[in-house]
Amino acid sequence: MKRIKDVAKEAGVSVATVSRVLNGSDAVKVETQRKVKEAVRRIGYSPNLLGRNLRQNKTGIILVMLSTLTNNFCSKVIHGIELAAKKQGYNIMICATGDSKESEQTYLSFVRNKMADGIIILNSNLTAQEMQMASASFPVVQCSEYVDTERTPYVSIDNRKAAYDATINLINSGRKKIVFMGVENNLVSSNLRFLGYRDALDEANIPFDENLIVYGNYGYRNAMRVTEKLIQNNVSFDALFAISDRMAAGAMTALKKHDIKIPDDVCVTGFDNTDITYLFEPSISTVSQPQIEMGETAFQLLLARIEEETAENIILQHKIILRDSTKNI
Repeated sequence: MKRIKDVAKEAGVSVATVSRVLNGSDAVKVETQRKVKEAVRRIGYSPNLLGRNLRQNKTGIILVMLSTLTNNFCSKVIHGIELAAKKQGYNIMICATGDSKESEQTYLSFVRNKMADGIIILNSNLTAQEMQMASASFPVVQCSEYVDTERTPYVSIDNRKAAYDATINLINSGRKKIVFMGVENNLVSSNLRFLGYRDALDEANIPFDENLIVYGNYGYRNAMRVTEKLIQNNVSFDALFAISDRMAAGAMTALKKHDIKIPDDVCVTGFDNTDITYLFEPSISTVSQPQIEMGETAFQLLLARIEEETAENIILQHKIILRDSTKNI
């Protein structure tokens, strides 16, 4: 196996010079850098990254933890994280937990044991206390979802305001019997989106109707079944706000099956602006989150934590995207 002194001999320079070139130092003449790099290529030298990282007390790796890889929203956020990480010389490792508490603790132990420099958590089952304990031990940043707001920085949108804006748009279109299709879980977004829906009803003096509150699991087929049940139970409604685009699409499929016209009879709005919103027919109005920017911002927050700088919570701006599912009659 070739060693750094072999590169030095091939290039006709000192070992210290080779080391400086390999570590990206600007204190070496351009011509000397060229000679060293050519020597590396000729003899096939591969630097011992593990040894170098141990000396520098860093791995150049960050973890990104989430429950599943099937979420289109998360995939775009991860792409944003990766773009920002590469610019700073970091690589990312994606850790899908399958909602397993044991898996989460395993991945957290990787960072605790210095196998990665930090972790970005998109969603998890950690309590606020557990998140605080992790954040006190190593660099942690929350992205999109969050539980601890005091010690663990996060980047997200104002989910309550976003849901309010989506519901107000439906109300301004003349709709008063608006179904809220949510998910019963512990995620902060689920609760805030429901509160935003309630805020809009209250502002418009529309009475809250428990019969118009239904729950699913973010899935397309599940939303179809939930909507079918509404129709079968003869629940009267003229609009539907779902907290995910897949749920909105599933609801619309059920509506079309029963010849309920969209948007004439029922307007529909989703959440996240994922691909299904413009591929579906009719196209789906939705709340757009800046996924790429969210990922990039999460990495910048984590980098600040790694470098022991102050990192504050950041709220990014959402947008309401109007498409065919809510066009005015």
